[in-house]
Amino acid sequence: MRSILCPVDNSPTLDDRVETALALARAMDGHVTFQIATPFAALTLWEPFGGAALSAEAINQARMGDETLGSELDARLAPQDVPFDVVIIDEGRIEGVASAARFTDIVVTTLEDPTLEEIGLGIQVPVLAVPRGRPMLAFDKPVVVAWDGGHEGAAAMRAALPLLRLASAVHLFTVREKSDDFPAIDAASYLSRHGIHAECHEAESASSISATIEAFAQTCGAGLIVMGLYGKSRLRELLLGGVTRAMLDRAVVPLLLAH
Repeated sequence: MRSILCPVDNSPTLDDRVETALALARAMDGHVTFQIATPFAALTLWEPFGGAALSAEAINQARMGDETLGSELDARLAPQDVPFDVVIIDEGRIEGVASAARFTDIVVTTLEDPTLEEIGLGIQVPVLAVPRGRPMLAFDKPVVVAWDGGHEGAAAMRAALPLLRLASAVHLFTVREKSDDFPAIDAASYLSRHGIHAECHEAESASSISATIEAFAQTCGAGLIVMGLYGKSRLRELLLGGVTRAMLDRAVVPLLLAH
């Protein structure tokens, strides 16, 4: 996780993203790319009889806003002990992250990021999403791996290996709701081959699976929950809800997500 991508803008969660990305880079001896993305070309809407609906002046003001944010980040981060760069691109956030993902180990954002789901589902890179006002500054707390035996959960666990090595404890947590072809003990055996000791836990669902996972994470003082992004089809999640959707809506602990 040495190549870290952090999409930024002037939203209220800017500090959460920046501080988490910097802390992760220190823990991993990594480099952070702070990406400012605005699709200027797409902002120019052409009228039927010619002429741009959005004036060149408005576009220039948007560009100046991005350049100002980039300059402020440069000045703010220069004294830090983390290698970084700030890039400004003429693309949407989702497209910008997708373009940079081929040379990225992890994307850092927040749970309030409106593009979080599209980014997580559209790239083959794990996403670290932190709750608003709770940047992830330490990586030595216990980690909970929400294990359901699915491919998404396994992908998230593999992606999280560098973070699991830093954790003071690793808990594989299964909420019993169906037969499990890939029990947590197999996941624990896999982690042991990477020098990581994990404890296996099972529980019945209390009110909901997401609430049960969250309650367990709080009980063990977890600093991170690792989980797959959409174990069921997106249509089923949309119609019936789902564990992932509920966790994105209610989590108070940072999530590492992989699809």
